[in-house]
Amino acid sequence: MANLKDKRASKRYIKQGGMLTREGDRQPDVVLQMPELFHFNLQHYMNAVTSARGIDYSNRVRLYDMYESANFDLHLTGVMAKRLRGVTQIPVEFKRDGKPDETINKQLRSPWFKELRKELILSEFWGFTLVQFRMGEDGNIRVDSIDRKHYDPIHRLLLRYQGDTEGLPIELYPNTLFVGSERGLGIFAEILPAVLYKKGNMGDWARFCNIFGMPIREYTYDAGDEEARKSLIREARSQGTNAVYIHPKDSDLKLLESANKTGSSELYRTFTEYWDSKISIRVLGNTLTTDAKDTGTQALGSIHKEEEDEMNADDREFILDILNYQMRDIFAALGFNTEGGEFVYAKKDKVDVAQQIDIVQKCANMGLPIDDDYLYETFGIVKPENYDELKTKKEEERAALREQLQQESAEPTPEIKPTTPSNTLRRFFGLAPKPIGADNDF
Repeated sequence: MANLKDKRASKRYIKQGGMLTREGDRQPDVVLQMPELFHFNLQHYMNAVTSARGIDYSNRVRLYDMYESANFDLHLTGVMAKRLRGVTQIPVEFKRDGKPDETINKQLRSPWFKELRKELILSEFWGFTLVQFRMGEDGNIRVDSIDRKHYDPIHRLLLRYQGDTEGLPIELYPNTLFVGSERGLGIFAEILPAVLYKKGNMGDWARFCNIFGMPIREYTYDAGDEEARKSLIREARSQGTNAVYIHPKDSDLKLLESANKTGSSELYRTFTEYWDSKISIRVLGNTLTTDAKDTGTQALGSIHKEEEDEMNADDREFILDILNYQMRDIFAALGFNTEGGEFVYAKKDKVDVAQQIDIVQKCANMGLPIDDDYLYETFGIVKPENYDELKTKKEEERAALREQLQQESAEPTPEIKPTTPSNTLRRFFGLAPKPIGADNDF
């Protein structure tokens, strides 16, 4: 029976779904369950990490539910999206002997490949990623991301239910790709305490604003009038949820407020911003490119931008390594020829235009020839359709200008006769009156 099950598994893709299936559909290999969200604290986190670190038996279900809950944090999802954009913005192509292979490149331009690159980077956050490839009826590749709670990376078993300890070997399913670490828990394990601290702080901050940010209503009634007291309670409940004090007229009401409400509110804000900055540092390697303050200088921001670019470049090299070393056999199994070629990025990373212009000008001043097509591509300028005509016209204008300058330099300069000392003295004394000379006191 087990052998029959193994043979069937080797000829099909991994189907994921719920308990209910439509008539005629086969039962899913992976029965998904709704994750438990939101109700976590630091004690739950420590217990989940301990369970996931087990040597003989590792249960990551609880920890992965906490990961999904953490992805509701706005700042975390924002910096995550920014890091993923650094990977997906530059297209990848397959080249053989320096020439693009259009058959494979058509697949690399498909939406599935963009999602695949995201999943590969997410392996660093979750600890691993497991995907399966198959051909669709339209001739395009399909990629399915297998739910991480249904795979045991240590024993390489596909689990039907997330709490199972036994399953089928993943080798029985064709064209699967595992990326990550068998025992690693990913970056989310490091970020989760920050998210939990923020969650508790935001709850306290919300209560603080609810108590001290809304006006307090005061109702008084005669001490012996029970009906009036009940009527005031009903009226207070119907007018909102802000604080209400109902007391007899003869009693005193004193509200003892915090001495520094503004400072207390700022403390909550500072605490939240502190953990946001730590999340940014772990995901992006910096803070100034996402949450720069007034104290951030341009130079410091540039340094942080360079650090982020280095991390994006490292992510892109990570993807190329997987494509060139781990996915060649998968492409071949799907009917694509990858012999003698390699996966490369179609164009270089985004450059700083101002810096590049300065480099080009310095190279031109040094007399280095620069290809015009390189300039058009680097600076994103559209090459005119009549480029050759305009180029010829510019060359003719330069030639005419050079010829004119050469003619001017060839004309002889007028000879300047030297002036003798006698002529100089004659001009100086020629101003004296004639014939008796200049007046004097003698």
